[in-house]
Amino acid sequence: MALSARIPSGLDTNTFIPKMYSRNVLMALKSKLVVVPLVNHSYEPELVKGNIIYITQSQVGTATEVTVGTEGVQSDPTTTGITLTINQWFEAPYTVDYMSRRQSHIDIVGVAETESAYSLKKKIDTSLCDLFSGLATTVRGTDGSAWTDEVMIAAVEEVDEADVDEEGRSWVGDPSTRADIMNIDKFTKADYFAGEAVPTGQFRKDIYGAPLYITNNLTVDASAGGGSYGAYMRGVDAFAIVIQEDLDVDRVEQPLKHQIVINTSALWGVKALRDLAGVAIYTRLA
Repeated sequence: MALSARIPSGLDTNTFIPKMYSRNVLMALKSKLVVVPLVNHSYEPELVKGNIIYITQSQVGTATEVTVGTEGVQSDPTTTGITLTINQWFEAPYTVDYMSRRQSHIDIVGVAETESAYSLKKKIDTSLCDLFSGLATTVRGTDGSAWTDEVMIAAVEEVDEADVDEEGRSWVGDPSTRADIMNIDKFTKADYFAGEAVPTGQFRKDIYGAPLYITNNLTVDASAGGGSYGAYMRGVDAFAIVIQEDLDVDRVEQPLKHQIVINTSALWGVKALRDLAGVAIYTRLA
């Protein structure tokens, strides 16, 4: 509804009615950063200098029946190692001029610092999501189609058959995944799991023993389906990340340019450790 005319009419045009600016900044919407904490960080302390970590691997041998008088076949406990290269180097510079910094009613430099740091965190998280498509041998589900109970059961079975430890497994999907699961009765109706379901439609905190994480950073499949690659995995067995320089912030005063530059940079590497430690699952196009 339109505002009725003021009397006298010049109150607005002659600046008698002030226009106020909020100090509460409406920060940019940010996707959840969920994958980095789920993967293997144990190699980070070993890389003080250099750009490559060689990760040795063992293999399971085969027990053979004892034959008296015959020496058993000897096995090699080692197998081909994994090379993790530190080759991801990104920055997110923001600039604030001196006049704006002096005259702004908000901490505009602080806002720039927050947004710069988040840009790097999102890029690190996304670099791990890019590896999901290489899990296992077959991507479960149908590109662009909903997650179903059958797809999730098949994913659990496949990871079980690979002898992956059940402790520490997780699901990673996008908002369409949450919506799909909320349409599966067994995860929303109280008569399936007494005491663990909520009649309002909230599903359980875990799906077949593993928590579900939702993010908008999943990598989109380039085919016509338009969905992304989610995952069911034990992250510490599936992927490794080494962050050699974590969110290094430079505040560079440039007086001859009358500005300050806030620049956050990071240097890291990611690597798939065991493809069989997880299964990629197509999500649907929301």
